Amino acid sequence: MPRSLLFLIADTGGGHRAAATAVSHYLGRAHPGEFDVEVVDPFASASPRLLGRTAGLYGPLIQRAPWLWGGMFHATNSRAMVRAAELVLRSVDPAIERLMTRLEPAAVVSFHPLLNRAAVRARRRLGMRVPVITAVTDLVDVHAFWASPDVDLVIVPSPGGLDRCRRNRVPADRLVQVGLPVDAGFTDEASDPETRRARRLQLGLDPDRFTVLVCSGADGSGDIERRARLLAGSGLDVSLVVICGRNRRAYNGLDGLRDRAGRLVSVHGFVTNMAEWMTAADIVVTKAGPGTIAEALCAGLPLLITWYLPGQERGNMEWLIDSGAGRYVPGDAELVDEVAELAAPGSPALLSMREAVSHLARPEAAAEVAELVRTVALKLS
Repeated sequence: MPRSLLFLIADTGGGHRAAATAVSHYLGRAHPGEFDVEVVDPFASASPRLLGRTAGLYGPLIQRAPWLWGGMFHATNSRAMVRAAELVLRSVDPAIERLMTRLEPAAVVSFHPLLNRAAVRARRRLGMRVPVITAVTDLVDVHAFWASPDVDLVIVPSPGGLDRCRRNRVPADRLVQVGLPVDAGFTDEASDPETRRARRLQLGLDPDRFTVLVCSGADGSGDIERRARLLAGSGLDVSLVVICGRNRRAYNGLDGLRDRAGRLVSVHGFVTNMAEWMTAADIVVTKAGPGTIAEALCAGLPLLITWYLPGQERGNMEWLIDSGAGRYVPGDAELVDEVAELAAPGSPALLSMREAVSHLARPEAAAEVAELVRTVALKLS
């Protein structure tokens, strides 16, 4: 009989669910029938209404007042503030206790910083021996909320993340650096030219034209509509794909957009086949979200970063620039100029960035995280 695994997430952006899903998919492929994985957002499905609504403010907040998000990130980024915030966050505990009682999981894995301590508290109150694991889904600037010293294992995606967890007193013997889990679709033959060409044909794109993918996370934040119109009107000889995520205003505003040559721009809302769009593209224009960065790297795509969320994403942008895999292009003229340089036939800059991307990509991360979870679940449960 399969053992249960409980993966805790919150749909603040798309990265937490994507990472949990990638790990779940790997376990299903590599160890069929061994585990039943349940991926749950307790804020949305079972939390008190007020707390659930608060978590739901993430998308509107980063679209309309990212400066406020940055202020909140820095103001709460200390052990003292984490302890104070727990008084509010305890209201999600009953939902997690109900889940653990029902599932009796072999392990609980938190993919969200606000749920680590809640899982530990639930375990303690229920008197269960179930191991609790934290899988950090921020790349570099890891907030103090992630660092729960009472969990059995903390999996971090970068040296910077590991350092920040150590500074927040997570014991070294409970830390392991792996990478950010990415679904296999982003890595399967992602850099093969024939695969890219075939994917373009499948998606209705010109198979031989340089393809630029414009996206900005699950919420389509960061003025994506204006940047898409800028590139469409630039006169560059490229195929343009725009994925607006949950930003309905941007999608409605861009639907039917054509470039200066009269070609229809491929515009989409929230998609479930992002791997296919990435494996069809040559570069991605996006914000510095950790999930998108990890997916793009595994798909072999250089990144042009148009903006970053203050607080947790600045380090991601700087890491990409320092590595040579990405460039920061906040201005309109900069963006058009960079796309023109990379789209030029035989572009040395494109070749150099692709080389840097290959060194940063961690396509094996989902497998490594999944195997760590499996080992802990079988050993400690």
